[in-house]
Amino acid sequence: MTNAEQNTILESPRAKSKTPRPSIREEQKLRTRDRLLDAAFEVFSEVGFRAATVDVIMKRAGANRATFYLHFPDKLAIAAGIGRRSATAVAERYRMLDNLVAPDRADVRAWVMEHLEDRRKDRVLVHVINEAITSDARFGQEYIDYFGRVAERVMVKTVARWPAPQRPLVRMKVVCLFIMMQRIEFHWLGQELNFGSGEMTVDAITDILWNELFLSAPAAS
Repeated sequence: MTNAEQNTILESPRAKSKTPRPSIREEQKLRTRDRLLDAAFEVFSEVGFRAATVDVIMKRAGANRATFYLHFPDKLAIAAGIGRRSATAVAERYRMLDNLVAPDRADVRAWVMEHLEDRRKDRVLVHVINEAITSDARFGQEYIDYFGRVAERVMVKTVARWPAPQRPLVRMKVVCLFIMMQRIEFHWLGQELNFGSGEMTVDAITDILWNELFLSAPAAS
C-alpha cells in the first residue's frame, strides 16, 4: 500500500468530491480492478487466503495474467485492496464511538453491540483479512498503520479528553484496543469459536473500552 493509498482511506466525502471525473479509460480500469477484487473475495471465501492462487482468481474474474498484474503485483496486494474497500465503513463506525457526547457505560455497550453485529454480517471479510495478516507480516503492518491513522484522525474527541502530554499514550491505547477487538472478531465471528456467553463477551469488551477510553479520562472525572 503506497502512502497515497493510505491517505485516501480516511478521506472525507467532501474531499473526494473535488477529484476530477475519471476518463473513460480510467473508468474501465476501475471496473476491471473491481471485478478482480470481487473474484478474489469469492475465491478467498471458498478456499481461504492461503489456499487461493492468482490463477484461480484471474480465471474467476475472466481476466488474463497480464491484466491481473497490471492491477495487483501479488495475492497479498489484492487482499489489501479488499481490506481498503471496507476501511472507510469501519472508520465511520469508530467515528460514531468518538462522537458519543458525555457517554456512559450503556452508550459504549450499545456501540459495541452495533459494531459486532456489523462485523458479523462481514464475517467472511473478517476471516479473509485475518488470514492475510497471519500469512504475511507486510499486511499485518499495514493493518496496524491503519489503526494508527484511526487513532490520530478519527478518535480525535476521545483523545482530546486528556492533557496534551498524555495523548500519544492514549492514541497507542486506541491502537491496542482496536487490535484486540479485531482479534476477538476473528475468533468469535470469523472462526465461530465458542466464547462462552456472548453477553459476557460484550460486557468484557465494553468494560475495557469504557474504563480505558472514557471513565479514566480527566474530563470524565
